[in-house]
Amino acid sequence: MLTLFITAVLATLVLYFWARKALLEKQLLEQQRENEQLLNAAEELQMRLGALQKADKQSIDALDRLCEQYYIYEGTENLHPKILKEVRSIVEGLRGNPSVQRSLEQSLNARCDGVMEKLRAAFPKWKDEDFLLYLFAASGFSSTTISTLLEKDKPYVYNRLYRIKERLKTADTTDRALFLACLEK
Repeated sequence: MLTLFITAVLATLVLYFWARKALLEKQLLEQQRENEQLLNAAEELQMRLGALQKADKQSIDALDRLCEQYYIYEGTENLHPKILKEVRSIVEGLRGNPSVQRSLEQSLNARCDGVMEKLRAAFPKWKDEDFLLYLFAASGFSSTTISTLLEKDKPYVYNRLYRIKERLKTADTTDRALFLACLEK
């Protein structure tokens, strides 16, 4: 009987320490999960801050995709009328709305050390279309988007951009490197 009692007490002690160990492991796992959640939250906040900085680039990428579809399906029945209407309003805004173009220019100036102001000062005889082409290219728009916005064929856009780059390379201005760097982004 005593042996049975001692065995029961030992078994109870073993079970108690086993349960205690399991409880401590469970608490440790919960603490690790909380730490991971805090790290994930910190990473998410960091990503959101990065996303705010990349918002312009993402907006441009979205516009690029829309303009790609607009360019391909313009004039066909394959593009849904509502999408076409939305894309058309975005494209028309960038094509002919000076306030939208000014806003894009201000954004580029803020990101690139006042590049458009410096460009306009360095090349006062450029046509408005040249400044607009530079603005769109330096803002990161694709050639498809630029051709859609300017209502020109892609070869025209490639040719004009090449000429602008050559003018910038041979220009006698202190901001030449800035002008060219903005087009390389």
